[in-house]
Amino acid sequence: MDALFNLPGAAEKTDASVASEQPNSGFQEAIDALRQVKVLVDSADYDDKVMAYVLSTIHPPYVQIAYFMLSDLCNFGCKYCFVRNDMAPSYRQQQMTMDVASKGVNMFARLIAREQPRFDEEKSIILYGGEPLLNWPVLQSLIEQIDDYKMSNRLPEKLQTQVVTNGSLITPNIADFFKEHDVAVGVSIDGDETATNSCRCYADGRPVFPDVLKAIEICRNAGVNLSLSVTLTEQSVKDFDETLRTLLDIGPNGIGFNMIVTDRHFKVPDWYNEKVSACMIRAFEVFRERGIPEDRIMRKATAFSESRVYPFDCGATGGNQIVVAPDGRVGICHGYLAERKYFVTTVDDLAFDPQADSVYREWASRTPLRMEQCQSCPALGICGGGCPMHAEKNEGSLWALDSRFCVHAKMTLDWLIWDVYAKTKEQV
Repeated sequence: MDALFNLPGAAEKTDASVASEQPNSGFQEAIDALRQVKVLVDSADYDDKVMAYVLSTIHPPYVQIAYFMLSDLCNFGCKYCFVRNDMAPSYRQQQMTMDVASKGVNMFARLIAREQPRFDEEKSIILYGGEPLLNWPVLQSLIEQIDDYKMSNRLPEKLQTQVVTNGSLITPNIADFFKEHDVAVGVSIDGDETATNSCRCYADGRPVFPDVLKAIEICRNAGVNLSLSVTLTEQSVKDFDETLRTLLDIGPNGIGFNMIVTDRHFKVPDWYNEKVSACMIRAFEVFRERGIPEDRIMRKATAFSESRVYPFDCGATGGNQIVVAPDGRVGICHGYLAERKYFVTTVDDLAFDPQADSVYREWASRTPLRMEQCQSCPALGICGGGCPMHAEKNEGSLWALDSRFCVHAKMTLDWLIWDVYAKTKEQV
C-alpha cells in the first residue's frame, strides 16, 4: 500500500474546491501530482489505514550499520564537538586495539547473519573517532580484515566502508590505500576559510583550513570516493554564497549537511534552525543541477517522490546500528560515547541479541509515527524524527521532539510541494 503525507485538512477539501482558490491554469495538474504522491488523500479513514499498514511493516531491531570508534582522542578542538564536550575531566581517552576491532567485526558479522534473507541488504561500516587516523595501524588492519570477510562472504560484498576524518593526517600513501580498498572518505569542512576556522581548530588553537584543503586535494589526486561532512555554523549561514562556492569548487562525490547539536555546552541563536533549513534547501537545488547528491534533503525528497513514509532519520532508531567503543563496549548511539549511556554489552558477548535487549527495542520503536505530539504534523511522512540524542539532551527524553528537525522537515515539505507545482507548470 502507498504511504501518505498527512496534510491536515486535505481530506475535507475536494480537488475542485482547492483548485478554485487558485486561478492559475496549472494548479489542477499540481493537485493531481500531489494526490499521486499521497500528499493529498481522499479521506481520514484512508490515512488511518495507511498509518496502520506502515507501522506493521517496521521490523524488530536488525543491525545494518557498525561504527568503530577507533580513537576517542582528537588533534582538533572543535567548539561544537558533542563527543568531546561531554567528556568529564576524569574521562580516560584511549585507542582501540586490534583485538577489540577484530572482535567487533566478528560481532557485526554474527548479527547481520541472524537474518539470512536480509544479509545482502546494504550494510555500512563507519570508521570514526575522535580522529580515526590517530590509530592508523589498527585502522589499516581493520580495513584489510573487512575485505577478507567480504571475500569469504562473512560480510556482504556490497558493504561500504567509510572513514570520517578531519583530514589533517591524510598523506598520499594513506589516500592510495583507501583507493585500493574502495574505502569512501568523508572529510569535515564547514565552508570557506572563515566559516571553517570559526568553529574548527587544532587543539592548540591553530587554524585548520589550509590542511583540510590539502587533504581534499590529496584524496582527489588519488581518485578516492570523497564526500564532505559540512556542519552549518553561524558563519557558514551568514555568508552562504561563499560556503556554496567553496563546496562546489571542491567538487565532491557527495555532501552531507549537519545541524549543530546543541546542549548545555553549545547553543545557537533563535534564528538558526530556520535559516539553516533554508540554506540546505537552496544548496540541494544547486547540487542536484550539478549531479552532486546531498544526503540530508535527499532522504526526504526520495520518500516524497516514491510515495512512501520515511520512519527513521537516524541509524540508531530502528535498532539498526552498533557502536564499538575503544574499550570494546558496544552501544547503539555514538553520541553517548563519553558517558557510555545506552552501551549495553561488549564485543566479547557472543550471545548478544538486539531483539532481546530493552534498549534496542526502545530505539527500534522510536519514530514520529508513534509519537503523539507528531500526529497532526504535515511533515509526519518525511520527517524520520530527527535525532533522539538531541531530543534527550535538550528536552530530557528520547521521545521528545528534536526541535531542529521539526523546522527542517516542515520547510522541506513546503519546498517539495512547491517544487512539484513548479515542475507541473513547466509541463503545461
